[in-house]
Amino acid sequence: MILRVSFIAASALLVAACGGSAPSPEPPDLVLARSQRVAVAAFQQGQIDQAARLAESALVHAYARDDAAAIADISYNLAVIALRLGRPEAALAAARSARGDAERRGGSVLPELMLVEAAALYRLGQRTEAAAVAHLVGTVAADAATTDRARFIQGLVAADDGDTVRLAQAIAFLADRTAGVPVADLEELRGRQATLAGDHGSAFSAALAAADLRREERDYAGMARALATAAAAAESLGNDAAAAQLYLRAGRSAAAQGASADAVRWLDAATRASRAAGQPEVEGEAERHRILPADQSL
Repeated sequence: MILRVSFIAASALLVAACGGSAPSPEPPDLVLARSQRVAVAAFQQGQIDQAARLAESALVHAYARDDAAAIADISYNLAVIALRLGRPEAALAAARSARGDAERRGGSVLPELMLVEAAALYRLGQRTEAAAVAHLVGTVAADAATTDRARFIQGLVAADDGDTVRLAQAIAFLADRTAGVPVADLEELRGRQATLAGDHGSAFSAALAAADLRREERDYAGMARALATAAAAAESLGNDAAAAQLYLRAGRSAAAQGASADAVRWLDAATRASRAAGQPEVEGEAERHRILPADQSL
């Protein structure tokens, strides 16, 4: 997911850059524009905590001017940032607050806002609600990327439920939409499908492919999750050495991102697998990253 800049703020930036008039019915707000731009830049540069602080400040400004579009966009940004920080509760609160604001105004709810709400619900283990909200995205005028991501969440829920029919439907939908182009979401669902079928070799390959694609997309949280999935497949294949290495990589990445719960879980798994494989150096490395603060765990 990428961050958004509201139309009013974007228009203000255009005025500032060109010295002309923007096609906006409202006067530009340069303060709001600047705060959103800096928050997005911080996020893109990996300064996630700073991006969160800047986005929170921008939201206060959006409330001050009672800007419905900016409130929706910035709340979406805050939810995405919270997910990146491993805080699904905060992401859900931000998304639902903005959704409630839009509904009280009698306006339409931003499809991306529903998408991030579904993602937060899934992270919190509320799978039925996540699938229901993701389904709603397909009933509104969402762009292709948002619709595809919503179908991915539905596929994840199906995989968790062991529903091979709905999982196959999600895979077919994404495969048709991408026309053979490598897509991380599709590879991850194919890996989950292979796991349910007991084909752990294919699950391992698909998870590694998904990890590489997510790295290219700079989706490091998704990359770490895919590495952990590949590690689990390696364990099922009896390859504890590979599992230990992959769990370590996943946990180390999660620790560096500040996602402490995922980091601890995967680093503990790395310790377990390394002991089974007789790899004391991996065990020591896992323990080191488990106790260091995120900004020292590189």
